Amino acid sequence: MKLPFKLASIAIALTVVLSACKEGEKIETIGNHTITTKEFERYYEGYIEKTARMANAEKKTLIRFICNPDDIQRMPPEAQQALIMLNPEYNYSQYREMRIIEQRAMEEGFTDRPMVKEILEQVRLDALSKLYLMDKVEQNIKISEAQKEERCQQIRERFGAQAAAMTIDDCLDYAEATLKQEIMKREFAKVRDEMKERVTIDINDNFDKDAFLKDGIPAYNEMRKAGGCYPDGGAPAPQEDSQDN
Repeated sequence: MKLPFKLASIAIALTVVLSACKEGEKIETIGNHTITTKEFERYYEGYIEKTARMANAEKKTLIRFICNPDDIQRMPPEAQQALIMLNPEYNYSQYREMRIIEQRAMEEGFTDRPMVKEILEQVRLDALSKLYLMDKVEQNIKISEAQKEERCQQIRERFGAQAAAMTIDDCLDYAEATLKQEIMKREFAKVRDEMKERVTIDINDNFDKDAFLKDGIPAYNEMRKAGGCYPDGGAPAPQEDSQDN
């Protein structure tokens, strides 16, 4: 009986060790959530990707700020916070704080509230649609060295002394970013329309969507009533299949 018990103990120990190696080393446990090295590495990689995509910037531009953090102070205020978080120490501090708040929210049942779930789903859907569209648009972007050099020259002519201090590499990077932004604006609607054509949409011809959107949404009607949009004090009757939150 002792041998099988020992073998079982060894098997369990190996499972724990292998699992720990897979997820990395424990950093700390916050409430019921354990932060490991692998988890934060994935989070940090995701942050880099998100920052680059949302700013229409190349990763090499972010690398410059990582290597030269003093340059962050010369950026617009709205961009400084995101760039400061490229420092893993600052990034981890923020991530840790969010996990602490998350644990309290879960303990109090906040994350189980129907409206909170709905808001989180809206945030997820908004981020997913933007990231996917940006990814598809980027596939259509082709910028030649000649285009970057021409735009760099235009930048130097336009901004004069302010641009004179830029190195040729910085100027070309900035030129590429501006060209990329212009192309994305131009291609965004085109790619979005192409996607609509590739997705099957089944419209219910027996449903009056216009009437529903105009008078059939309880929350909208309540706001209009509270705002005095109905001179006679009345409001559209709720539809039979409407449900309260």
